[in-house]
Amino acid sequence: MSLPKLLYICINDGSDTRINKEIKTLAAHFDVVYLGIGRDDSQVFVKPYCAEFCLIQGHHKSLGTLVRYFFAFVKLYFSQSFRSIHVINEQLLLIFFPFLIWSRRRVVADIFDSIFLRSASPIVHSLQSLLYRLPKNIIVTDDNRKTLVPNEFQQKTVVVENYPYAFYDVQSKAAAADELLILYSGSLGVTRGTGLLAELLKCSPKVKVWMIGWVYDEPTRLLSQHPQVTFWGVKTQQETMRLASECDYILSVYEPINDNNLNASPNKIYDAVQSQTPVIINAEIKVARFVAENRLGYVLESYYSSDSELLLQQLIAQKKDFIFDNDLRRRYTWEAIAQKLIEAHLH
Repeated sequence: MSLPKLLYICINDGSDTRINKEIKTLAAHFDVVYLGIGRDDSQVFVKPYCAEFCLIQGHHKSLGTLVRYFFAFVKLYFSQSFRSIHVINEQLLLIFFPFLIWSRRRVVADIFDSIFLRSASPIVHSLQSLLYRLPKNIIVTDDNRKTLVPNEFQQKTVVVENYPYAFYDVQSKAAAADELLILYSGSLGVTRGTGLLAELLKCSPKVKVWMIGWVYDEPTRLLSQHPQVTFWGVKTQQETMRLASECDYILSVYEPINDNNLNASPNKIYDAVQSQTPVIINAEIKVARFVAENRLGYVLESYYSSDSELLLQQLIAQKKDFIFDNDLRRRYTWEAIAQKLIEAHLH
């Protein structure tokens, strides 16, 4: 008996950590048809789980690529019958609005990088009520982000947390007691801590950085070439956590430049719990209070803290002071909450 079809549309190439977890979970209940954008398929981790995989070659900021992406969607939409349509972030709700309006009872919006939290424009915000009326359910990544959804849409908003799969392959720490090894993973750029790491590297040759993920700007590309930095490319979440378990800290800072960053819901915090490696996070981010209360890492007084020598001393001195409770490790797993994703589509 064949499974019902689900159309999963995003602008990712199939390497994103959260998208991988979602596709793997959905594939047990649906034949997933994936439509994404990417320059190549060498890191398409989701492909084995998809009944059909369509990757539009190019960059998501290229007009030509977006035009081809649009027509690929139209072809899929009219040539197949979908039980459900999973849409990543509001931009795609807007682009495909004329088609999705006729399928609204089948649309699930998955919001983890909201344009309404990144923009202060009244014109942009005027679209929120229109777009949020479209899907039958709206997925967000934590309870805090749910409070930011307008009241009229609270009833159809579901929290599907950014937890990793349970992880058991914890390694011993690679750095000596007087050394510092930091993992810098995910979206890598000047608003995610590139400058902080560059200053720490200047302080001592005993500071090392392992980088994994997507480089977004020139300063970060230059950082990846530093002699004290190892760039591992893009890895699966399980591979990343294995490397994380060898490090002293996982960097999880966000420049406080917009509401999206202030309300960040980083999977790195839960990677830290599973890999037993503390995070470094800045106090401006709301989830930093959760980190401090549960002693999950070092909280910077500010993203703009400038005394790198003192910071280095404190990071080395405190790196063994963090203890990860086994109850937290059992609770914060994708396995514990994945069913909520399925229910968002079936109900």
